[in-house]
Amino acid sequence: MRTTLRVFNYVRRYPAMAAGMMACAVFSTLMVVVFPKVTQFIIDDVRAGRGDRLVLLALIAAGSFLLRDALNALRIVLNNTFEQRVIFDLRSDLYAHIQQLPLGWFDNRATGDIMTRLLEDVTAVERVLIDGIEQGVIAVLQIAIVAAVLFHSNA
Repeated sequence: MRTTLRVFNYVRRYPAMAAGMMACAVFSTLMVVVFPKVTQFIIDDVRAGRGDRLVLLALIAAGSFLLRDALNALRIVLNNTFEQRVIFDLRSDLYAHIQQLPLGWFDNRATGDIMTRLLEDVTAVERVLIDGIEQGVIAVLQIAIVAAVLFHSNA
């Protein structure tokens, strides 16, 4: 647990990027919900014989798709920048720490083990920390938003 909290200290260095990613995730999820609602309005208008709003509603549906894709693209750019900064900080701190170790410490360790720690373990932390958590939070967020919309529309 202590190690996890130490790793999260790197994530907390960039709160604006994390907030931007979450905002993009929330608004892109809301855009997914717009299309079924617009489709409902289109069907209701066609049944009622009101075709005058059909073009406007079709434009709203198309706009929601475009906005969703734009928000997802922005989220991916923010995530990649965020990820690279966190990993750079982590690797920089590891390198600085290794530079401070006494020479005797290196006598008891194989060079390959040290290189594996620096390269592969940091990459594993990157995958779990950045990609895993980001995808998990977005999935939970999308489930919560869609469930709230479904409960609201059912009430």
